[in-house]
Amino acid sequence: MDQALVDVFEQARKVVADADRKIAEEEERRRASERERLLQQLGARIEDAFDFTSKEKLELQPRLDVQDGIGVVEFVVRSQRAIFLLLPGESNTWTLQVVEDSHEQQVLSEFQGGTKTEQASRRLAAARIVTAVGNWVQNVKGPQAVPNTKQSSSWRDRDEPKPELTYGTMGKFLGY
Repeated sequence: MDQALVDVFEQARKVVADADRKIAEEEERRRASERERLLQQLGARIEDAFDFTSKEKLELQPRLDVQDGIGVVEFVVRSQRAIFLLLPGESNTWTLQVVEDSHEQQVLSEFQGGTKTEQASRRLAAARIVTAVGNWVQNVKGPQAVPNTKQSSSWRDRDEPKPELTYGTMGKFLGY
């Protein structure tokens, strides 16, 4: 093949490669900018709706992320192979989901966020999230046995299912 023709082909390939690289870089900058915008919006919404304690933040390790173009808050419980996702909805509603290793994503509950100007409502909304995560984690580990107590044989003889253990107070959940 003629060297001049090969040079033309190579030059055209370089032009195409440079153009493709510039387009890809611009698209990456656009995606990064969009991601940053979504994370900032989510951060502001979280601050307006929830007031997590520093201990809750330390234990649940919240982090903001973007999944499928939606800003979400991920909570990681170190002792479990699960991630809890808090997804914003409309009118200050939030959906809590759990993604467990090798299991389908599961919706745990829907919550109303607190009010920006009312710290107590933000604290209560955060406590509801932590309680839901705590209930799920403790139920996955199995019922917690209470020392020196035995179930009566009449309880085992009933056909009714056992009530699910729930922990409604923050003190009990955090182990105080």
